[in-house]
Amino acid sequence: MLAGAALLALLGACAAPQRAVPQAPGCALDYAGRISVVEQGARPYNLYGSFELHLEGARGWLELGSPLGQMLARASWSADSASVSNGRQGRGFDSFEDMTEATLGLRLPRAALQDWVRGRPAAQLPYRSLDGEGFEQLGWQVRVRRADGRVHLLRLSRSQGDESEQLSLVVDRASLPAPGCDAPGGSP
Repeated sequence: MLAGAALLALLGACAAPQRAVPQAPGCALDYAGRISVVEQGARPYNLYGSFELHLEGARGWLELGSPLGQMLARASWSADSASVSNGRQGRGFDSFEDMTEATLGLRLPRAALQDWVRGRPAAQLPYRSLDGEGFEQLGWQVRVRRADGRVHLLRLSRSQGDESEQLSLVVDRASLPAPGCDAPGGSP
């Protein structure tokens, strides 16, 4: 968690990186809104701000902003790479999970995240339904609230002993993939 905080502090410059041009614009998922990360336990950690998320097949990026709108970091990934940059400095990672841990302080599972942000469990992995408003998969409880037929609030949480972590995304703007593009089981 300290590594995540240190990386966010290091990447706290205002420079805005170039955005990748999507290969098939109708098949991309774009979300923008507010993000919070809260970790409790031996090393408490909090992150609050804005986010923009773009997913397209095995590729994607996540841009994090401070509560005042300053760009903190831009994480991007493909099937064989993961990195974080602020437009001037960058850092590569061995895995998507390592990158999310360094950027957000949470180790998020690549195998399921693209499905989770769509408000559904990853079809290729076992899961358990929770009270009709979510599911549990890979040790994470995923709770979803919808508005106008789309994900409005996504809350991921997990606990082990005295340690707990939670990621919340409030989706204020969404651009959903065209019909036929949203194949279940994709990975970010």
